[in-house]
Parts: sequence; structure tokens; C-alpha cells
Amino acid sequence: MKKSRRFQVLSLVLAAVVLTIGASACGGTNILKASAEQAPSQPEATAQTAPEKEEARTSLEGRFSYAQMGSFVDTVNPMIKEFFTAEYPNLRAPQNIVYVPATQRTSSACGVHDGASYEYCPANDSIYVGQDLVWSFFRIGDAAPVIGLAHEWGHHLQSMKRLPSPRTAAESVTYENQADCVAGAWAQFADEKGWLEAEDDLADVTGLMRSIGSRESRARDHGTVAERATAFQKGFDGGLKACNSYLPSTPIF
Repeated sequence: MKKSRRFQVLSLVLAAVVLTIGASACGGTNILKASAEQAPSQPEATAQTAPEKEEARTSLEGRFSYAQMGSFVDTVNPMIKEFFTAEYPNLRAPQNIVYVPATQRTSSACGVHDGASYEYCPANDSIYVGQDLVWSFFRIGDAAPVIGLAHEWGHHLQSMKRLPSPRTAAESVTYENQADCVAGAWAQFADEKGWLEAEDDLADVTGLMRSIGSRESRARDHGTVAERATAFQKGFDGGLKACNSYLPSTPIF
């Protein structure tokens, strides 16, 4: 059944289109919840219980430090994998989710990856996430880096479905917007699983779209703030099938 409620991402984003990541990465909201046994134990954290679920869940907000970003990635990646396994039981997961500490650099056929990386490499079917950028997103809110990771899983899906690689900047924009749509479809799944908090806590998704979209120039190869927010909403409303609209000749679902 099509989702009837909206995250109101578009109106929130467009109202603050001129803000950059530095202005928006200043505190988060409680969106993403994980099983209590998944999150690291810290005295200052407060457990929350989802009434509709038998399993007690706790917000991930503020439960990880900069030094624990690798643990955060390990905690949330199974949430994304569960979605793709449910939708594509015969599709293999990425070969590796490579966490890159800020003090290190690693190379692949796609280039050099460092603490500022957040990218999928089709050459070795791996996702690279850097400590600094994960932390930047986490400071926006705990769901922001997970949406970003789901976007990279979206690129993995495009690769597994053998979508043609973009050859121009315009084609790349479409490709990237579709990955945002896939991230929105994951958010729909997460919402149905009870992993997302209330609607008014989606400021971190808004902040993420604002921070990554507002940095695009006229010679851009990613979507604008509005385009990325629209793509995310499309996936949340219509699931993976809605994401076919970006590249209808090569459907992903």
C-alpha cells in the first residue's frame, strides 16, 4: 500500500537551501533506533521502548563518539542489508564495507579513499566510508549517515542490475538521484520495521540532503537539494518500484 504520510523533506529543505554542511552539522534528532544489544553501552544514553514492538530499542543518537564511527557503521549496515535481502534474496551484498580511519588512506581501482570518502567502487564491489565524513553526517543526526550508506548500497544495486554507467554529467545526475530514491525506499522499510522515530524528527535527513546537495555547482554531476529531496521522497512513498522512473529502460525492481 502506498505510504500516505510525508516526511515534509521538500518544504524543510527548500526553506534552508543556502545553508552548508558546517551550519547544519550542529546537533541531531532521535530518528534511528537499533536493538539495545547492538549499540555500545554508554552511561549517558537513555533507553527508549517502542510500544508497538516487543523488542526494546534504543536511539543511536549521541551513543557513538568520533572514535567509535567504525562501530556505528558496523551497527547500522545490517539494517540496510536486511532490506536488500528481503527485496532481492538472490542478490549478493557488497564484497566489503571498508571503514577508513581519518589517519589512513587506502587504494582501489577507483582511486584513493580516505577519511572524507563515502563512495561505492564497482571495480571491486566495495563501499568505502571515511571516519571524518561519517562523523560529519552523524552530527547532523543519527539517520543521516545511514541514509548516505543506503545511497551507496543503491549504487551497488545499480551495478548488480547492470545499469549502464553514466557517460555525461547529466546522466550522472539521474544515476545519483536514483540512488537517493533507493535510500528513500530503505527509509520506508525502516519506518515499517519501527526503526524510525516520529515524523518531526526527520531534520537529520533534511540536513543531509541540504549539506550534500547545496555544494553542487552548475557543472554538477549530482542532484540539487530539491532534486535529491524529491528522489528520497519518491522512494519513501513508492518503494523501489518508484525508482524505476529514473532509468525506465533498465528497471531495478
